[in-house]
Amino acid sequence: MPPALTSLKYFCEDLPDIDICAAGSLLGLQLSGNSFPVGKVELLHLYPLSFEEYLWALNTPLLEEAYYSAIKNKQISKTAHSKLLEKLYSYFITGGLPAVITEFITLNQILDQSTFIKIRKMQNDLITMYESDFAKHSGKSNSMHIVSVFENIPLQLSKVKNLSTSRYKFSNVIPGKKGYASLQGPIHWLNKASLIHKIGIANRSEIPLKSFTSDNIFKCFLFDIGILGAMLQLPPSELILQNYGITKGYFVENYVLQELTAAGVSVVSWKERNSEIEFLKQDSNGKIFPIEVKAGNRTQAKSLSQYILKYKPDTSVIVSAKPLNIAPGNVIQNIPLYLIGKIEEILDKYKPGS
Repeated sequence: MPPALTSLKYFCEDLPDIDICAAGSLLGLQLSGNSFPVGKVELLHLYPLSFEEYLWALNTPLLEEAYYSAIKNKQISKTAHSKLLEKLYSYFITGGLPAVITEFITLNQILDQSTFIKIRKMQNDLITMYESDFAKHSGKSNSMHIVSVFENIPLQLSKVKNLSTSRYKFSNVIPGKKGYASLQGPIHWLNKASLIHKIGIANRSEIPLKSFTSDNIFKCFLFDIGILGAMLQLPPSELILQNYGITKGYFVENYVLQELTAAGVSVVSWKERNSEIEFLKQDSNGKIFPIEVKAGNRTQAKSLSQYILKYKPDTSVIVSAKPLNIAPGNVIQNIPLYLIGKIEEILDKYKPGS
């Protein structure tokens, strides 16, 4: 509704004491072509609910207390760790879309086959609605290409290599199209719409990181792991049991990026010769540290060892199903998957109670 958008300018100028909150389609704002009240509004980006927000929605005060205590004190009990992992695996099924989580709550959070069927149906309906919306904002011809790219990303993620996701490949996505130039438009469109996350792959770990990435070499992830599971038809019962083979790696990697994005943490991937690490992050002091992602309890990381040997970072992080283990003086710090969205708070000073 363009007039409503325009009116925000006059609310700002004529009635500045009134707080106005407006929600609208990101696609509509980005692609409408209408004037925008620059400088008159504050933009807030809404992502799928993070795992922290998922705990709020499920009304789990004891687990929330354990969650925040772990962040503050840099430690957690085995019982609390186990319970938070259980909630994380249910989050792997629902993802962070509010309608799906609301349905899960309505079903009393019971993890049975009936619940799984209803959640998957809702997710599949949402996928259909997203794809129907593409044509509304991009035209019929362009929307077909956008749908092809959107549906191809989960397939590419599932073709893991050496237990790590590969760079995005342009062949066999759109019939008759190949190369970055042919797919650049649909990829950019989906990225701007926040339906995918596109991250560069650095070939060196030096500041500024983006200088060592290329426009046509990157990874693509989906915006929500619930939708990812639905598009790949991953059985919810297997997600709960963590019994889905090599798919664990890319699924958890997608989850970690989803959490980091919601937390406002910018990252790139890294690959040099035969070594690669899921994510590199630059801290507020300009120092770069690696984030190695593991789906389970095995945390041996050959590439991380090679990275440390070459770049000698002050800090390195392994994200896994292991409990929180922050040890002052250690180069490698262990953060459980459910706390990755709080990485900056957890690493702050490495001191209990800080």
